[in-house]
Amino acid sequence: MSTGKPYSEQPSLHTKAPYRAAHLTQPANLRQALKDAQADASKTLIGVAQGIPSTFVTKLLASTKPDFIWMDVEHGMYNRLELHDCIHAAQHHSEGKSMVICRVPKHDEISLTTALDAGCAGIVIPHVESAQEVKDFIKEMYYGGGNHRSFSPWNFTPGLTQSLYPNDPYNVQTANNHVCLIPQIESLKGVENCEEIAAVAGISGIMFGPGDFMIDAGMDIHSMMTGNPDPKFLEVMGRFSAAAAKNDLPIFGGVLDMSQVPMSIQSGYRALAVQFDVWGLTKLCVSSLEEGYNYVKAFEGNPKPSMQNGSAKP
Repeated sequence: MSTGKPYSEQPSLHTKAPYRAAHLTQPANLRQALKDAQADASKTLIGVAQGIPSTFVTKLLASTKPDFIWMDVEHGMYNRLELHDCIHAAQHHSEGKSMVICRVPKHDEISLTTALDAGCAGIVIPHVESAQEVKDFIKEMYYGGGNHRSFSPWNFTPGLTQSLYPNDPYNVQTANNHVCLIPQIESLKGVENCEEIAAVAGISGIMFGPGDFMIDAGMDIHSMMTGNPDPKFLEVMGRFSAAAAKNDLPIFGGVLDMSQVPMSIQSGYRALAVQFDVWGLTKLCVSSLEEGYNYVKAFEGNPKPSMQNGSAKP
């Protein structure tokens, strides 16, 4: 209901974005969001996954204001400019509510640099198999202290860009404080080393890749996709979850069905993608087409519409 007041005087219209940075081109505070969710499961982050490399799709997703948008740069066909603009679109069209998490190819420095410079708040590194791989990757993600992240002169406006932290005019500390690294384990070797991977100082969460793991282990991936996983797979998931719990790490991932959300949260998941753009769009189309065809079938054998006074009779 309209009150006749300007936007600035209607707080109910303002988007609450407790973890946003001072500027929407800087990374949101995913690290604190995950800590809060780990401490209180009712604050579990709920988001969506984007595989379609399109800023238009990002705008649609961001307009729903999920807690995060997970952009899969490993398998989605993002080019450098699209990735940069998608990250900005996610933050601006959600009014700072939606944090961006990117899964980048393991050895792709360009994708990593682009995602970080655009203001991505979380990086998923896939196919992790050792603690040393994580330690090496950390050096590429953060500034100073023996780390290798390069400073970009294009991420701030001299004299105008503001930081959440004192004495941080170029948001170096903002990035170091906010950006999270989430290793993804998805192989037999990775599971073998999951305890030491989870124990690496500096990571903010952990992820499991069921599809790649089942292929690597020679398991039937279809059984997992249909909700009837191999008992051995459940044992592996138990070991993975135990390693996360031992190190007080939130688990990041997605669900194939909303009924899986409660069990996932009970298992330690604190950031869940509950919709995937490609799957969601195609399932919506399939469902609508099936419903439409069912209506059409009901008219089988019916004559043409009767005419009355030169028009079709209703």
